[in-house]
Formats: sequence, structure tokens, C-alpha cells
Amino acid sequence: MIKTSVPYLVYNDDCKEALSYYVDIFGAEIIEEITFEDMGFIEELDRKSCIGHSVFKLGQSLLYASDAIEKENFQNKTKNTQISIWLEIDSIEEINELEKKMLRTGSTSIHALHETFWDSKYTKIEDKFGIIWELNAQL
Repeated sequence: MIKTSVPYLVYNDDCKEALSYYVDIFGAEIIEEITFEDMGFIEELDRKSCIGHSVFKLGQSLLYASDAIEKENFQNKTKNTQISIWLEIDSIEEINELEKKMLRTGSTSIHALHETFWDSKYTKIEDKFGIIWELNAQL
């Protein structure tokens, strides 16, 4: 029986920057952050400060994130656009502000903010790290 599920986001040596971005944009709370050096994984000295594992909180949800240990395998893969993170936002004002902040900081709009058939304001945005965020606020 499955106990829980947690999305695990993988980055190309910019996980630390992504975590700071999520703190700034979403108000994320960093729960844990372990570097490659902390893990004893220092095959490449220039990558010792890369994130080997982190846990952060968005609202009541936990997400995991790290830099790819096998960097060459990560760089050879095509971008995965089959998964996104859905965030329920408290208000129309908040979703408007989040969309503006994300677009100002290098994110790309996939679906501009609009009213939906399910009585929400909704937008779909790819952040500058390649992670897709679906933001939804009930009307």
C-alpha cells in the first residue's frame, strides 16, 4: 500500500538557485538542504556545493529537489513536459501577483491567466529552470 507521494525535482547544477527562487516567488520553506560535499560525493570538486537532496514546503505539501548526480545523463535527456506541479492559490489577487513575479524573473507563459470552465482563474507557466507550474484560484 502506498503511504504517500512526493514530487522530486531534478536540476542541472542550479538547484540551490531554484530553491532560492521558490522561496522568493512562492514563499517556500526550505526544510532540509544537503550538498554533494555533505554526502561525501565529491567526484568533481567544482560540484561539491551542488544539492544532493533537499526538502521544501509549499503550503502544506512537501517537495524534494536535487542536482543530477549523473550530470552527463541529465544533459543528454530531452526536457520532460509530461509532468507539472499544480498549486491551489488562495485568491485572484495572489494568482495575478504570482504570474507577474514569475514572468518578470525569466519564466515563460504556456497558458496566460484566464477564467476557466471550472470557475477558476488559471495560468500555466514554465519557470526558468524548466519546471512547469499550474496556478489555480477558485472564483
